[in-house]
Amino acid sequence: MPPRLVGYVDRSDVEPIKEYLEAYNLGVNKYRVKVGEGVSQCLGIVSKRSQAPDLSRQSWLHPKLHFMLMEFGEKYVRQHIEWTSIQVNCNYICAPHKDTGNTGDSYIVAFGNFVGGEICIEDVPYNIHLRGLIFDGSQHLHWTKDWQGFRYSIVYHTLKPRFPIARPLGHYSAVKIDGIWKIRYLDENGDPQYLWKNNGLPHPLKGRIKIE
Repeated sequence: MPPRLVGYVDRSDVEPIKEYLEAYNLGVNKYRVKVGEGVSQCLGIVSKRSQAPDLSRQSWLHPKLHFMLMEFGEKYVRQHIEWTSIQVNCNYICAPHKDTGNTGDSYIVAFGNFVGGEICIEDVPYNIHLRGLIFDGSQHLHWTKDWQGFRYSIVYHTLKPRFPIARPLGHYSAVKIDGIWKIRYLDENGDPQYLWKNNGLPHPLKGRIKIE
């Protein structure tokens, strides 16, 4: 299916996300440096090396951001596609590439104070400033054009896992308890468990000895 622009986004619905990203630097993802330059992190379900895909470290480090992205998705994205993961880009200059780790359609929208910055899909530019675009990034070569200002974008997509996913995204929810945002899920016994910056999921490499 060809790329298609969908509805416009109310600026008030992305302003809290923008303010959060201005206040907290998500950092550079070393796995994304071959694709582009800038801040680009994924929330939701991500691959875990040789383990089953599970919740991103960024989600339990930033549960409030996770909450806002899921709320935005329910309002603007769910009517078009389902998703497992949400890529967050901050002034990320994206080089031509295909999303080989994804499957099916994605939803992308950009926001912020910038001019330019269209997304090009197979040489066709699309203005996604406060307007959603549905496209299959796993099939179509795409990149961003130059811009002036500060450009944010969020991409809702579905992971193509090498292993079965440990828990679906819907098993996790962001909640605020005693003034602290946390990620809530139910363990194998049905008991609630909570993840946040002081209590995250184990790292795939934790405890391993590096071989020189």
